[in-house]
Amino acid sequence: MNIYVLRHGLTDYNLQGKFQGQVDIAINAKGVEQAQKAAQELKNIKFDFIFSSPLKRALQTAKIVTNSEIIVDNRLTERSFGKLEGKYSIENYESRVEEFQIETLENLQHRVYDFLNELTSKYKNCSNILIVTHACIALMVEQYFSNNRGESETLKNGEYKKYTI
Repeated sequence: MNIYVLRHGLTDYNLQGKFQGQVDIAINAKGVEQAQKAAQELKNIKFDFIFSSPLKRALQTAKIVTNSEIIVDNRLTERSFGKLEGKYSIENYESRVEEFQIETLENLQHRVYDFLNELTSKYKNCSNILIVTHACIALMVEQYFSNNRGESETLKNGEYKKYTI
């Protein structure tokens, strides 16, 4: 089975260096171009299933990439950055999770791993699956498949990575 993980196209918050988290904003014109480029690169792959975060930026990207049915799964929603959402990025926010009411990495990992455990067992006979999601979710997927618990490089907007199981 091949699992393709695609990060949504660029948003204005990405450009401005703001925390998006679960703020539901659309991709911008550059994000549309990125999604179209990904669509072109993935056009010859027949996906058995396409999963997406429910957030607008991921769904828009998924709809540009495929005309197939999209299964929305809340477990693919970006990490909540609590009181920091919509604010400019700050350093050392991980040490202030409680103060800013940020979703813990443990909770994020639990929901993403729960999704991936279900995916790899329930859909194990599939050839190709596409997941359209966010930076933090893509990092958790990378950790899941590589058993890498350290720092991983995140996908850029509109980029995808293939995992073969």
